Amino acid sequence: MSNFSIISRPLGTVERHILKRDDGAEFEIMSGYGGGLNAWRIPVTASNSPASRPLDLLFGYRDGDDVFKMGPDTNAGCRLCPFPGRTAYAQFTWNGSTYKLINNVSWAPHALHGFLQNQEWKLESFESDSEKCTAVFTCDWPGAFAGFPFPYRATNTVTFTGESVHVVSSVKNIGNTDMPYSEGWHPYFSLGEKIDGLTMTLPRTNLALLDKADLPTGNFKEDTRFVGGRKIGDEFINDCFCLADQGGEAHAQLESERFALDIWQKAGNEQYNAIQIYTPPDRMSIAIEPMTSEPDALNHHRGLIVIAPGETRTFEFGFRFCAK
Repeated sequence: MSNFSIISRPLGTVERHILKRDDGAEFEIMSGYGGGLNAWRIPVTASNSPASRPLDLLFGYRDGDDVFKMGPDTNAGCRLCPFPGRTAYAQFTWNGSTYKLINNVSWAPHALHGFLQNQEWKLESFESDSEKCTAVFTCDWPGAFAGFPFPYRATNTVTFTGESVHVVSSVKNIGNTDMPYSEGWHPYFSLGEKIDGLTMTLPRTNLALLDKADLPTGNFKEDTRFVGGRKIGDEFINDCFCLADQGGEAHAQLESERFALDIWQKAGNEQYNAIQIYTPPDRMSIAIEPMTSEPDALNHHRGLIVIAPGETRTFEFGFRFCAK
């Protein structure tokens, strides 16, 4: 039997909500900045001591200034919608009209990660029982921007048990025309050591090939590097792995000598059918990102989801921790 609670603890000036289990397990949500999945602390026993210590399984923002210094480049933990990754040259064409977005990164002429990754999310509800707690957050895109004049409401439902997190993200078209849509999330996972020594296992995938502007060409090749599992080593990864089997659940695993993470996503029709993976320079974490398709879906339309007025789409992913 466990007791769960939620507390508000701002990080600097940014609102942050923390889901807590009474043994010290915690999960942080940056409700004031993108609804980001910001920290996940589990008490574990040290290898050389009977005392427990918190193991943080997510890279995120730890000091008040970090959010504004690091956020625009990392988008750590945030929900990315109505497009994840790059939209080519900050524009797209839909139903015969061309829409101009904002080039919001300095290193490429593209638009990146949608519109809600730095917005405030509202806590709508919290409930708990002896096994889990669930918090619900919402954020509206009003559609007042000519570059994406399609209003929608995004909802994140986060269920926390301590050793597992289950995220249900939904989107409702609150406008009066069909809305083009794709989405993803941007969590960075850690097992408390450099990723070089971790073993990663991926499902069967096809790698999305990129052009010189780092945009998908529409061509793919089978990628078996991590099927069956192997150490990451010093490999740099910044690729989109499209699932070969688009149905059921797809799983990625990270393992150290002592701990393991299972990161899963619901796949299938209009679900998370791609995994974007990125290895940051410090190699203390790895981004394993569920996405509905490879980047630039607003232009190439592969896996693009069309949502009629009043309709809702729902997506699911989550992650589980265990000590070996």
